[in-house]
Amino acid sequence: MLYITIIAVIIAIVMIGRSKKASQNQFEKSNPIEIPVEIPQETNISATGKYKSKWLFSYNEKDVYKKLKEIIDKHGLYLCAKVRLLDLIEPISGIPQYKTYFYKIQAKHVDFVICDTKLVAKCIIELDDNSHQSNDRKTRDTFVDEAVTSAGYTIIHILGVNPDNLESQILQACNIKTISATIQEEQP
Repeated sequence: MLYITIIAVIIAIVMIGRSKKASQNQFEKSNPIEIPVEIPQETNISATGKYKSKWLFSYNEKDVYKKLKEIIDKHGLYLCAKVRLLDLIEPISGIPQYKTYFYKIQAKHVDFVICDTKLVAKCIIELDDNSHQSNDRKTRDTFVDEAVTSAGYTIIHILGVNPDNLESQILQACNIKTISATIQEEQP
């Protein structure tokens, strides 16, 4: 009989221990304890001597910029260069995988953006030089084209600048007929 009592006491102790552990685990799951983790930081970080300047435009981009500027100035429009895609479009909040779509555009840029007199972006111009021939770049370009056109922009791809043809494309994309039409649109 003594053995049975000892075995019963041992079983009771084990059961109580398991019960306490189970309730403790349940408590931890519903009330997680956040333990602050100290991240070591370098105290003596300096940018001095870590960066160098670089050209904003390649020679080809510079040439195209100058030619586009002539066209744009004639019509009272504005030209912006190397505009970050995230400044033109953004993912619709609440969509599945919002962050994925956000990250896909945050570091990309387009070559040129034409804005109207109120500095509202109207048209995007991409200069398709030799770097656009690789498969990676073609995939990137297809994604960018789909993203900006779905947001309502017109995108024009050019290899070089043919001022007559490009001027008519720009005017059509910006929905501008002539300089006088532009001035009339702005008058109240």
